Amino acid sequence: MAKVHVMVLMGGPSAEYSVSMASGRVVFQALTSLDEFDVDALIIHENGEWQKTRNIPDEAMHPAALVHAAPPRSSTLQGFHLLEDVDIVFLALHGSFGEDGTIQAVLDTLHIPYTGSGALASASAMNKHRAKELFQFHQLPTAPEFYVVPSKMESMGRLIPQIETRLGYPLVIKPNEGGSSVGIHMANNQEQLREALERELRNNVPLMVEKKMLGRELTCAVLEDYDGSTLPLPIIEIVPRTGAFFDFTAKYVEGGSDEICPALIDHKNARHIQDLAVRAHQILGCKGFSRSDFILTSEGPVILELNTIPGMTPNSLLPKAAQVFGLDFAQLVKRLVNLALTPAPESKL
Repeated sequence: MAKVHVMVLMGGPSAEYSVSMASGRVVFQALTSLDEFDVDALIIHENGEWQKTRNIPDEAMHPAALVHAAPPRSSTLQGFHLLEDVDIVFLALHGSFGEDGTIQAVLDTLHIPYTGSGALASASAMNKHRAKELFQFHQLPTAPEFYVVPSKMESMGRLIPQIETRLGYPLVIKPNEGGSSVGIHMANNQEQLREALERELRNNVPLMVEKKMLGRELTCAVLEDYDGSTLPLPIIEIVPRTGAFFDFTAKYVEGGSDEICPALIDHKNARHIQDLAVRAHQILGCKGFSRSDFILTSEGPVILELNTIPGMTPNSLLPKAAQVFGLDFAQLVKRLVNLALTPAPESKL
């Protein structure tokens, strides 16, 4: 009986290129080790070229320049031909093109199954402002924000006082779309706020300025079961060792942070956060798995964002939570593949 042909898609035109390569490499190795699948890797290189291979380079992780352009059309069209004989794509793409619904929509058109959420859920989660609007509509606790769109922006002299009046300090400034903490700044005063805005607005992308929530940083992953039910994994507390917050270095450099799983928080808050993670997963219409980030303030948890393709590197949070739950890495990726190949249960409505 022929093995299921899995293509692990990695790389891509985003600031998270190197993170995606690291995720894709360990996913490829894990799936290959199972001897249950016929596994290939498909790399979208930084120059836009697509390469089918079983020899994945080991690259150092670094935040690339913030890129929001799709690969060249000719390279992309040629690349899609490499998917012609696959049974399923394991999406290890992070950031724009891979996590924003773009590749999901194309794979839907080609009738190729893939791991994780569909195009709409992916796009909704990637757009932090839109995701927060949905969370707020469903009464999930979120941080107060000021949304900055470059094309509609007033002068800096008018913008900054509006932000200060609405939010005060301290503040978090971040690109509306993106991940791995690329482009995030903290501001405790007007000078730092101006500097962060001027720096990030050069990329001509919308920004979110949020009131910085003070408290413990936590994350909770959600896995779906084969019957469509959702299962929250153990919560992880993140304590950065380097820098003032969980930045790129703290995320991906060995020893950059302490990640305590299960988090040492009381049962009531733990249950509340797990419930919020499941609700966020369902509100955005996610599929398979997701991971939501929180701050546990003195008044309770606040959801920051939801990731539809969380990192799968050796230091990543989802695999650590799954390990505590009882799934080793190979079992986790096998489960994600099989979930994607399992038909959705019939609606009970």
